[in-house]
Amino acid sequence: MGASGMTHQTGHLPTPIGKNFINGKWMESLGGRTYQRHSPYDQSLVGTYQDSDASDAELAIEAARAAFDSGPWPRMSAAERGAVLKRAASLIRERSDALSTLMAGEVGQPKGEQLKAVNGAADVLEYYAALLVSRRDEAIYSQHPDALGIIAKDPVGVVGTLTAWNTPLSVTHKSCPGMAVGCTLVVKPAHQSCGAILQLAGILQEAGLPPGVFNVVTSATDNGALVGQAIAGSARVDMVTFTGSSNTGKAVMRAAAENLKRVKLELGGKSPQVVFADAPSLDLAASSVAKGIVRLSGQSCQAGSRVLVDRKIKEQFVELLLEHIGAAKMGDPLAEDTVCGPLVSEAQVERVETLVEEGKKVARLLAGGKRPERADLAKGFFFEPTVFDNVPPDSRIAQEEIFGPVLCILTFDGVEEAIRLANDTIFGLVAGCWTRDLGTAMAFGTRVRAGMVWVNGYRDHSILKHMPVGGFNQSGIGREVGPEGLDAFLETKSIMIRHRF
Repeated sequence: MGASGMTHQTGHLPTPIGKNFINGKWMESLGGRTYQRHSPYDQSLVGTYQDSDASDAELAIEAARAAFDSGPWPRMSAAERGAVLKRAASLIRERSDALSTLMAGEVGQPKGEQLKAVNGAADVLEYYAALLVSRRDEAIYSQHPDALGIIAKDPVGVVGTLTAWNTPLSVTHKSCPGMAVGCTLVVKPAHQSCGAILQLAGILQEAGLPPGVFNVVTSATDNGALVGQAIAGSARVDMVTFTGSSNTGKAVMRAAAENLKRVKLELGGKSPQVVFADAPSLDLAASSVAKGIVRLSGQSCQAGSRVLVDRKIKEQFVELLLEHIGAAKMGDPLAEDTVCGPLVSEAQVERVETLVEEGKKVARLLAGGKRPERADLAKGFFFEPTVFDNVPPDSRIAQEEIFGPVLCILTFDGVEEAIRLANDTIFGLVAGCWTRDLGTAMAFGTRVRAGMVWVNGYRDHSILKHMPVGGFNQSGIGREVGPEGLDAFLETKSIMIRHRF
């Protein structure tokens, strides 16, 4: 068994991951409590972690505060900090197989998907290492002969980071840009997926990160909210960033409001994919729509959970869609041909079941709609990829984020109705459309209220990289990735110097 206790573990993960990481040291929780995480696939033990409380969070905050106020990290040159990020990226790549295996065990999703996430984390660290040394501040030189103005940007300070369970290493694009510019972090991982973030802490230390810059405090379900609130509400934390549900995001924002700290939120979605009659390829569109909902078993804020189809091509499109949905294999997350892993917990399966049963009352079920009956999946929290047709736009399944492999089909006539239906949601994270017409593409791209829009593709970050990520409405506040992801952690300062009298 590997360091995580996971029987499938392979590769080299030298760091023990059962303890908190505070001020450069591995520590047990002050209360001495631990909890276990079991695989959602077969219930095997994945890891044993510290069940921390608010006192542990305060210890981590104290370490981060001291590291920012008087430690070397914020005072190092951009090139020196960038060198640490590049070394960490190299170590992540060296251990990508083991890290992706660990993440597949914790979250239950295919190792291939997790491997992409691991390599993406390394990419982000390398990107910000390069951006650091090329970024410039501004000067006002010629406005007055006797004065010079400098518009500088300082790191915001101590950043509390509350991560999502489904993409644990997203902390690299979520908060590591802040660390890159000199901020220090207190990270509270989701209780389901602590292992990879603890491994990242060890990797950063090995790469040369000074103590107190990256601190990790883990906790189980009951204490998790208390730890998160302690971080979000602390007067010694200058900023908090959170990924998760919109309701929890509101709670984080309320806690942060106590001392008016900066807040960055990446929240839920009910994202549309719109298939116009002139789509370049109906089969390609159907394949993309299927992937958009079966990827991570729909447990993603960017899941394409609504497909809006032009009435003229609906019958042909739905036939292709069901073929692709039916081909998505459920199974062991470590098997290469697995597309759909289990949901994260029994509670999540029950939530999906409840919404699906309600959906059956108002819409036509075309596929799925239940737990699979295969014996080899009996121990896991599986739910069949599910497709509803003739979905009322105001129904719960069309409006609520289900966070499961449930797809709703709605029909439209014309561009105006398509845009209206796409915007008929409290969310606004991502959207996609399929069309050959540039005018239609531009109308959709400019008028749909979403932070990211794909045309003739969906969730494809490989073509154009490092574009900002974030949402409108109740999908969040602020942006991650790209220069915007760096700016989120910088405070603008105007320095006015009169040099001649």
